[in-house]
Amino acid sequence: MTESSLALDQELNRYPLSFTQEWFITLDQGDEGGTFGPRFMIVSALRVTGHVDLAVLQGSLDDVVARHELLRTVVVRDADPPYQAVLPPCRVPLEVRDLPPVTGKSRDLAIQELFLEAEAGSISAREVPLMKVLLCKFDDRDSVLLLTVHHSVSDGWSVHVIFRDLAAFYTARRTGIAEVLPQMRQYREYATWQRANATSTAEDGAPAYWQRKLDGAREFTMPNDHGHPDSYSRPYSMHVHNIESEVMTAASALATATRSTLFTVMLSAFYVLAHKVTGSTDLAIRAFTAGRDELQFQNTMGLFLNCVPFRTDIADCMSFRDIVMATRETFVDAMAYELPVNVIEQAFPGFIKSRENLRTSQFIISNMIGQLGDDLTFPIAECARWINDLTLQGEEVHDIPSGMVWNLTAKPAGPLNAEVLFNLDEFDESTVAGLAAGLRRILTTAVREPDVDWRLLAGPAA
Repeated sequence: MTESSLALDQELNRYPLSFTQEWFITLDQGDEGGTFGPRFMIVSALRVTGHVDLAVLQGSLDDVVARHELLRTVVVRDADPPYQAVLPPCRVPLEVRDLPPVTGKSRDLAIQELFLEAEAGSISAREVPLMKVLLCKFDDRDSVLLLTVHHSVSDGWSVHVIFRDLAAFYTARRTGIAEVLPQMRQYREYATWQRANATSTAEDGAPAYWQRKLDGAREFTMPNDHGHPDSYSRPYSMHVHNIESEVMTAASALATATRSTLFTVMLSAFYVLAHKVTGSTDLAIRAFTAGRDELQFQNTMGLFLNCVPFRTDIADCMSFRDIVMATRETFVDAMAYELPVNVIEQAFPGFIKSRENLRTSQFIISNMIGQLGDDLTFPIAECARWINDLTLQGEEVHDIPSGMVWNLTAKPAGPLNAEVLFNLDEFDESTVAGLAAGLRRILTTAVREPDVDWRLLAGPAA
């Protein structure tokens, strides 16, 4: 069912939007791009060992859509006010492809190519379900399952929920034993709860905190190579880089020593990188947060992320350790007084005036460090493993609304995997590669010698 047919159905229930959904509407560029465009999506992959029963898989996918309303929810953006409408359960598009024999290359390389193919695809935000699956079979016992979900209804945490529930439904249909899944609430219930609980008053301190914190601040934006276009002429590109396990182990040790977190150390390194690029020491860098603090919504599939500005003045810091300590204070306070991103942007319009400079582009860190957990296997067929270590470089990947996003993922005692999403209309590939190399160089030296003058970390680009 499409969005245009919703107005004809008088029986449909209408529900208010969450603050994140409202924020996404402000970033909407129509059907061709932005947060409701067909290429704003999340692609994830499972490597499946063992025979896959296609009828069971189809039924299990349909079970997931029946369980999670948001996968069959359409945001009606042209209404006044906009709202979300939940549609009945429906069938998930499942394409099955028998792959030809892999010759001259490994199956792992073939999976990377399939992933990039999926990244170059699209999915409509106007038709339900907002999820589709491609199952590619090397043979009867080795397959890769590619899941595409529109980003307007999902985040990284939600993909884990989808895979977990898919595995439970698959096992139940195969064994005839009812699935055991935790209780959950629907996303529309979260939107209602959020609105009822997000009203800040002078007593709780949040407005006063952000008034002080953002007084005179400007959102950090990254200088670009070609200006910021009104609309992009090409898909987004991805630059992938890794930071070695040894460096991340030292970064974790510094986080422990400063009673902070690994993300706090990474954010501190980004502050140094931002100073290196712009010369500024008063920096307000925005980062996505999971928004999953409420236990009652831990098992809800949906868009919970928030975008929080972290402002730290590093001018008086003598060492990288000092920056981490200052950043820790910033992080703790910002999370304690967290408000939805659109509430902050509406209350402090001066903060985002830096976006008016077309020679710079928005810059956001997407923090997925530690959010996926250690267990990335699911009981589908004999076993299905979430593939989160693909080494991808592509000039045609899923879109983001604007600017540059750095996706950070890391497991304990493992390397940091970073994906930089950018558009060649704004940035040269060499510029992005230089920024990634600069971050790696800064972090490597900083965690090895955290007490040296941090300004010595910001040397010329390699």
